[in-house]
Amino acid sequence: MSKGETNFQFLDRFDKRVARLAKQAEKYVHTDPDSCMFKLRLMVETMAKTLTSLQMRGDISKDLGAMLGALERSGTLPRRQADTMHAIRRDGNAAVHGSPTPVPTAMRRLREAYKVSGWFCKMLKRGSKINLDAFDPPKPPTPVDQQTKNLHGKIDELEESIEQRRVATRESLLMFGPQEDVEEVTRRITEELKALDNVAAAAGEPVIDADFVALVMAMDLEQIEEDPRHGGDSRQARREAEEQLDGIKKHLADREAVFLEERTFLMEQRVHHQKENQ
Repeated sequence: MSKGETNFQFLDRFDKRVARLAKQAEKYVHTDPDSCMFKLRLMVETMAKTLTSLQMRGDISKDLGAMLGALERSGTLPRRQADTMHAIRRDGNAAVHGSPTPVPTAMRRLREAYKVSGWFCKMLKRGSKINLDAFDPPKPPTPVDQQTKNLHGKIDELEESIEQRRVATRESLLMFGPQEDVEEVTRRITEELKALDNVAAAAGEPVIDADFVALVMAMDLEQIEEDPRHGGDSRQARREAEEQLDGIKKHLADREAVFLEERTFLMEQRVHHQKENQ
């Protein structure tokens, strides 16, 4: 990418505030990765505020984590985009609290912000055709030495390991893959269970509630909704599912805290080595 060019030019047509923050983050990714993360977090927060004002009713907390959670529960924010925005929120918060941001982390989040911004534009203007080009990583202003490249490689490995854990946790909560159509899966499961109902009835056995079983099987645990047809059982199922999910999220948060310590240690080693060679 040559000087003055930007991956985020298309955003100007949809939201100039988001576009400005994205371009600032892109500008800082090599020279000041902490500032890059500050700007990306503000970008995500601006997106979340816009979406909650457009898509939701009632008072919604202005806390970013709470806003993203509310958007997820309402079905406005899909899993993939939610994961991206939460990752940017977490790394932005870490930077605010003094944890140094490595360039590979800032670049990874910038690339993810580019993808989620295309989705955001489609949400703002339904029917808009947004065809994003391949992300063009900004070039460093000065050549990177081999030692720095090695450090970046180690940090990339850490980033990828935590990303795989996030994906594995998400997938463990699903009865189907992220590319499958929820409505189609629900329809298919319902038909299969109703067929079993017919077999059971012919044999004189008690029948099952196919609609309820399909509902539970075809939805994320965190999105099981109360249904008046199912009374107290549905509410209890939701409470139990939320407790399980809270436990899983706490475990993942603990793992991410360890990951952040490892990343910080690598950065501190680099600084210490640079001082020794001065």
